Amino acid sequence: MKIEQIFGVALAISFSGAYVPQIIKMIQRKSSSDVSLLMLLINAMGYSSGIMYCELLNVNGFWLYFNYTAGLLMTLISILTWIYYGK
Repeated sequence: MKIEQIFGVALAISFSGAYVPQIIKMIQRKSSSDVSLLMLLINAMGYSSGIMYCELLNVNGFWLYFNYTAGLLMTLISILTWIYYGK
């Protein structure tokens, strides 16, 4: 594995994995009151913009695409969890 691939894997795991503790916390507490919906929405916009930026510039970077896609997916899961436990 090349050094840039190692950094790509680390990038994707760290940015996407950062949402897991928040999701677990909301599920355990059955509350989303200590998680900011605005932050999640801004992150979703950022990840979406990153994907579009790469598409428009024809960026050829698997781990960059993977990071933006996985980050967006984890953000959407966080938003759905926030909505579910926001009652």
